[in-house]
Amino acid sequence: MANMMIIICLLISTVPKVESDVQCKTDLKPFTHPPLFSLHSQTIESVGRQIHILSPSNCSVNVTNIISNFDFPTDSKRVGMFVFYCHHHIKVSFDGLHISVVQSNVIGYVQLMQCQFDVEEMDLFLSITNSRVFIIKIGNFYSPDHQNKSASCKGFKRIVSVSLESINNDIMSSIENLFNCNDDTFNVKEILIGQCTGQINQTIIRQKFPDLQTLSLVDCNVSGTVEFPWATDVSPLPDNLSRSDYMQDHYSKSLHLNIPPNIFRRQLTLTNNEITGQHQVKLNGLLQFFKVSNNNISEIDDHLFNNVQGLQVIVITKVGLRLIGKSTFSGQNKLTYLDLRNNEITDLPSTVFNQVPSLKYITLSHNNLQNLREKLFSDLEQLLQINLENNKIAEITDGVLPVNSVTLKTLKLNNNPLVEFPVSILYIRNLRKVELKSTNITFSNLTALLEKVDSSSLLRSVNPSSSSIESDVLQTTDEWRIVDLTGSRVSGFFIDDDMCCHARRVMLVILKHFQFEIKENHLTCFSDIIPFNKLMQNFTESRYWTGNEYFFSDWLCEYPKELEGKSVLSIQAEETYSQIDIFDCPTLCECYFREVYNVTIVNCRGVGLNELPNTMPSSDLDLWLENNNISKLVFRSYLCNVRQLILSHNIIDHIDHNIFRNLEKLKILKLDNNLLTHVPKSIDVLQLNTLCLKNNPFVCDCRTLWFKKWLLRNVFLIDNLREVNCISESEKGHQIIYVPDYKFICKKPTVFHHYTKPVAAATSVILIIGVITFLLVYYRLEIKVLLYVNFEWHPFDRGKLDQNEIVDLTIIHAVDTTEFVDEQLVLPLQQLGFVICSQANDFIAGYSVHENISSAVFYSKHVLLILSENMISDSVLLDLTLAECQEKMKVNRANFLLVTNIAPTSRVAKLNEDLQKYIQLHQHLNCKGSLFLSKIRYILTSYQTSENKAMMADSNHRRLLPIKDTLQYTKDHEYDLFFCYSSDERDYCQNNLIPQLERESYRICTPDSHFHPGDYLLTNIGLAVESSSHTIFVTSNHDSFDELQLFVFQKAIEKTRLKNIII
Repeated sequence: MANMMIIICLLISTVPKVESDVQCKTDLKPFTHPPLFSLHSQTIESVGRQIHILSPSNCSVNVTNIISNFDFPTDSKRVGMFVFYCHHHIKVSFDGLHISVVQSNVIGYVQLMQCQFDVEEMDLFLSITNSRVFIIKIGNFYSPDHQNKSASCKGFKRIVSVSLESINNDIMSSIENLFNCNDDTFNVKEILIGQCTGQINQTIIRQKFPDLQTLSLVDCNVSGTVEFPWATDVSPLPDNLSRSDYMQDHYSKSLHLNIPPNIFRRQLTLTNNEITGQHQVKLNGLLQFFKVSNNNISEIDDHLFNNVQGLQVIVITKVGLRLIGKSTFSGQNKLTYLDLRNNEITDLPSTVFNQVPSLKYITLSHNNLQNLREKLFSDLEQLLQINLENNKIAEITDGVLPVNSVTLKTLKLNNNPLVEFPVSILYIRNLRKVELKSTNITFSNLTALLEKVDSSSLLRSVNPSSSSIESDVLQTTDEWRIVDLTGSRVSGFFIDDDMCCHARRVMLVILKHFQFEIKENHLTCFSDIIPFNKLMQNFTESRYWTGNEYFFSDWLCEYPKELEGKSVLSIQAEETYSQIDIFDCPTLCECYFREVYNVTIVNCRGVGLNELPNTMPSSDLDLWLENNNISKLVFRSYLCNVRQLILSHNIIDHIDHNIFRNLEKLKILKLDNNLLTHVPKSIDVLQLNTLCLKNNPFVCDCRTLWFKKWLLRNVFLIDNLREVNCISESEKGHQIIYVPDYKFICKKPTVFHHYTKPVAAATSVILIIGVITFLLVYYRLEIKVLLYVNFEWHPFDRGKLDQNEIVDLTIIHAVDTTEFVDEQLVLPLQQLGFVICSQANDFIAGYSVHENISSAVFYSKHVLLILSENMISDSVLLDLTLAECQEKMKVNRANFLLVTNIAPTSRVAKLNEDLQKYIQLHQHLNCKGSLFLSKIRYILTSYQTSENKAMMADSNHRRLLPIKDTLQYTKDHEYDLFFCYSSDERDYCQNNLIPQLERESYRICTPDSHFHPGDYLLTNIGLAVESSSHTIFVTSNHDSFDELQLFVFQKAIEKTRLKNIII
């Protein structure tokens, strides 16, 4: 006992002082684990503790208490699993290390989750627990910024397996701090690094771990080229340990490896490392497992594996691989598992698998393979499974698969566009399952497929022993070979009536040994299945089948509807029909031909018919008309040829009285689930086999008493007779055959009954007239406009013409609607001959807005006010227009002011009360409506007469406003116009504006040409203003008037007080 518990005195001095005296709040939870190792063929028990640290801040755990809780025996080995789980990201210190003893009979396994720690303390803890495995998940560890190299590192020296996952520190700094000794090499044989921060530096890892056997880098960026392995020799497990069977299954067999249980596997795993090509991976020496995934390697040449020995597993997935060399895998005679799924491979060289004789598993799923070359797999006689799912393979020729293999068990071809069934799969002797799910295989020409099968190859495949005379290939197998066609396009098994004997025998052998699973297909049971059914019936009569085989119960019809759910092999010829395409088949319907009876079937189920079709094919008919909206059963000439008339689930409430008298061929009539209250007596003449009448609201009155008696006479032809009910006014529905005769009575109609229809009709007429009147009043303007636009008819709303109103329409608007007014109103109305005055084009400069509006209103027949954002925001123009229009609106001109709205509705709500009231009382124009311009045209033509046509023709309205005070240019002044402008506007005035006015005979005075030299400038300005009828200011910027322009403006203002001269 004393010899096994050696106190680590030398390490006590290296234990740093605990930063916190607070003891951690812990919860120790024992757990068991299957044995991981064995020693001398005896398994070693594994015991573990989950040490949950619940404290929210830094604290200490007592090592002695934790170890004593395990109660390790002293006479045998144990695997002790220490799993620390911190519920908060805190630093944990180890207390009691100075009194702890080495557990030499323990093989330690230490795992930390979300816990920080001191490296030297952890080293001592690893030494005490004799740990061989060290794992950190999700977190970081504490280490001083300038940590000196430790002289011992005894604990970390014993570690052989390291896993670092989701470390928050820089990964390489973390590795250097953990393994930080004067002797810089360690005994680590396996290192797994995942979700790391920073880049992996292979040089450092190689220096610290020279005997490394396994390197796994997941979600870690790699710098430079990865060269592995660098250790030449295999490494045994420490302490003469071997893996238990349980551990060996996890560690080796699950990865398809075959290695002794007492050595480490030699493995390189590279996942999501930003590797961009094969050149970043260099493999040398003994390597058993190689995996690269989620990187970018589009091509692998013949040299990647040239210097590698012992490869058993190659996994290259999700790397965008397109091209593979002809000899990429050549020479890898121990390779048993090859996984190339989830890439972009379109083609494989036919020799790519030539020199890999031990290959057992090939996975090529989720690629872009289209054509498989001859002999691609044919020489791989050790194969157990081929996975080719989710490619673009349309055909598999006979020379592709290893038909001579006796080991191949599984072939997966799901989700490929295969059309033809690959017959070569029938020749593989021990094949147990072929997956052909979601393919395009149909078996539409089964005869040709069966004739293509080589019977010798098929018999060699299914014959239990060719050396025994007792073997019988026609004996139904006990171990079915599964052919899974789930979700494919198999609609049935269709053979020719005259199929040869060879094909018949091949089909029998196949069905004796292969089980075809055809779930989620759409098996159709039309007449083309009858040859197959007859042949199967012959096999049954010849006692090849017992009737209990899977296909008698598993193969079910899905279509047509009346055979849905029935066994395919139970369908008889008289139940089937075939699809046909004939010209006189009714629209929306489908037509079929029932060969046995020479009858045409017309299927019009659920197509929304409101009445019987007018025409039908000219032959004996079966009419399927259920689930429509047919309300009346009336005679059609083709009904004389009808055998079956199926009218279930319609809304039939009336049947013509004599309709049944000519239906001599009718044998089946279904009128169930309709609205029938009575049936005509002519039904008695029919020679029916089946009649269905249930779920109709038949009435128990004097007109149906005969019907009850007729039902009783024909009990055997009525389907579900007990569900044929009738109702009376006083009672709910009863079975009609059990209602006493005395209850079938008809009541005389009451006085109220005589007046019901007239009153209802009169009420309906009044309502219709009221609705029409309302619509005429509400849309009266639109109606009058349409009459005028379409027929030039204008008898309404004629107004008396005022000879002063020579302008048809004045448009008042703000700046933001100028473009709309010019394009949508002014131009179209002027083209129609109307005199239009718009604010932007026709108001005369030099007169106030009020003066312009006043004159425009006075001389206009109508004023159109455009409400826009700017107009509503600055209400001066709005108020002036409304005030000037009031006088005319009061004198029998209520619609003088027209209003249209462009602004949002919410803005209109902010108008003054008078205008809002006017808009509510008068129908304003919708500028977005299709009749907007037509309405204005209608209103304006209300005043047109023959006398004012000449006046309208004079559209030079620029001479009209302001009419009350027209500009006068008299000889009292020397000049008509005096121009004042700055140097910025000189070119425009001298070259454009002034020459145009001079051509119109205006007398122009300008500072450049008329001021007297030598006179005082202000004197010249005063003389120019006084001697001119008007002064015109030309400016491009109202904020840039100079002193001279201000003086001119002052002089002009003084003169304007007497008479308006400023423009």
